[in-house]
Amino acid sequence: MARGPRNRWAVTSDGWKLALYHYRASGEPRRCGPVMLCHGLGANRYNLAAPSREINLADYLSDRGHDVWVVELRGAGRSRPPHWPLRRRKSFDFDDYVQRDAPALIRTVLDFTGATSLHWVGHSMGGMIAYAAMVHFDSRAFRSLVAIAAPTFTDIQNPWLDMALYARPLLKVVRFLPQRPAGYLGAVFPRTATHFLGQLVANAEQMDPEHVRRLAPRVLSDLPVGLLSQLAGWYDGSQGFSQRDGLMRYWDHLDRVRAPLLAVVGGVDRLTPPLDLKAAFERAGSEDKELLVVDRAHGFSADYGHIDLVLGKRARWEVYPHIARWIEAH
Repeated sequence: MARGPRNRWAVTSDGWKLALYHYRASGEPRRCGPVMLCHGLGANRYNLAAPSREINLADYLSDRGHDVWVVELRGAGRSRPPHWPLRRRKSFDFDDYVQRDAPALIRTVLDFTGATSLHWVGHSMGGMIAYAAMVHFDSRAFRSLVAIAAPTFTDIQNPWLDMALYARPLLKVVRFLPQRPAGYLGAVFPRTATHFLGQLVANAEQMDPEHVRRLAPRVLSDLPVGLLSQLAGWYDGSQGFSQRDGLMRYWDHLDRVRAPLLAVVGGVDRLTPPLDLKAAFERAGSEDKELLVVDRAHGFSADYGHIDLVLGKRARWEVYPHIARWIEAH
């Protein structure tokens, strides 16, 4: 049985304190190196360390003997800006995650463990950060990468996102888009929330309303307008997967992603369609790489969507073992 995590901190070059949750290996530890779990857009540690053990990837890997570190990026969970709470938080974007958060998190874990590299498991935007970090820095810090539903915005068409683009003018009058109220509503009306998730980010049949009830008020973090503006530019094709200043197009340099790569995608994912993820997979420079499409056509019990790859009621038995196998093979 996994023990509870210990809270640690990584400090970025611009003074943010990023929360790290250290799950020590249960039983006989494996000598695979530390495993870092990075959450997706608008989420926090509960994305990969949910309050229900059945959908808690951190506990699963810890129980298998892995040394696990769950991160919270700037703006998420317990992470705090400089001089908090005396000063208001500032907006930030994807480049801050890549150029400031990722190096601080990796260095903190490597310094604490004495390892020279780590396994990075990223869901959605958490995987995108690893792509971009390897483009910017060096793949040698990554012993392996598991990119779960991590898009590169080459082949995404979603009517909900199309409608959201019409609200872009609102980004000029707010600094953050609050999400917590939606989480509280999800806790009160879990079945309605499960149905709504099925319209955008999941196969609703894969989501347990009781899991949604416990997870909804905990997992959401406010979204900064700087990040939303950058994502909108990627989605509408005006920028593509790139830095905000356009000087570095991550997509053009994915051949620099050389760590062993397991790319996981749901067969009916509306946010990261299989064609989009396959394009990134083929472009990645990793010599050792594997693409896992999670749907009935490939032997799974259901067609998976976006968040149910890690939070679905069958993910612990159908998806988690593939993640663990990849880490243990490298």
